[in-house]
Amino acid sequence: MKTNSFWSDASRCGAIVGLVSVAFSLLGLLVPSIAFVCNLLSFVAMVYLLFYFTRKRASQFTADGFTYSQSLGFIVGSAVFVGIVSAAFQIVAGNFLFTEQFEQTISTTVGEMQKSGIYDAEMIKQMASAMRTYMFSPIAVLLSQVFGNVLYLGFLGLFISVGTKCEPVLFDIQNEEEEDDDEQSNE
Repeated sequence: MKTNSFWSDASRCGAIVGLVSVAFSLLGLLVPSIAFVCNLLSFVAMVYLLFYFTRKRASQFTADGFTYSQSLGFIVGSAVFVGIVSAAFQIVAGNFLFTEQFEQTISTTVGEMQKSGIYDAEMIKQMASAMRTYMFSPIAVLLSQVFGNVLYLGFLGLFISVGTKCEPVLFDIQNEEEEDDDEQSNE
């Protein structure tokens, strides 16, 4: 049982899941026509990797068991690091690599708000400013990515944890056989 390696394992899992998510996001930004497929593959890969790493962590706790709450806690801990990796990518992509695409997203959204006729010019101006702050400010991006990934992966973790928890081993047959052999050899 390795209880002191929780954050080490969570950071490793989160970094790998985050990098896989970033790779699919980058592919979706480079080739917009396959963005939907990239998002779907990213979802499947994230669920698989979370299940794999949580199951791997659970295997370290076979004697004492790995409860549902421990499993969910590990996934939420990993989600923090997924959020950090995703935020780093969005900060670099939004401010340096794909600025035009991010600006176009804001322009499209503002255009749709103007067409709706619900908002006046001042409100649209304020919303556009808030959207720019959200998409290009490093602190806002970091906080929203970490919080969003904790909620998103925490929700997925509710279902993944059902399959990764394991009950404690009450009777270790192998140890009992070894003890019997030791007692027989001592006699």
